[in-house]
Amino acid sequence: MIMQLVGFLILAVIIYLTTTTVEKNPKLRTFWTLVGCIMFFTGAICLIVNAVGLKIGFLMWIELMGILGSFLFKLGLVFGGISVVILANHNPEAYDEYFDGTKYQ
Repeated sequence: MIMQLVGFLILAVIIYLTTTTVEKNPKLRTFWTLVGCIMFFTGAICLIVNAVGLKIGFLMWIELMGILGSFLFKLGLVFGGISVVILANHNPEAYDEYFDGTKYQ
């Protein structure tokens, strides 16, 4: 139970740091995109390998969470990785012209 909470806390902190650091320093977009891709591929590979019945040695701590906890954490890695990549490459200034009404004037 504690490992699931710590795992999801780490995912939440990574997503929070992505949004706050990219706004202050846009040069970190590549770093956070790489982190998001690693999260996505790690979660996807864990899900695929676990579906076959194998286990990856350096990720055994995820399996210690139990069946449901490890599955939810792996899904969290996949969707967290996708959200980190999206948030790292999001540019809110590009969409302002659509919302302030100056696009068609």
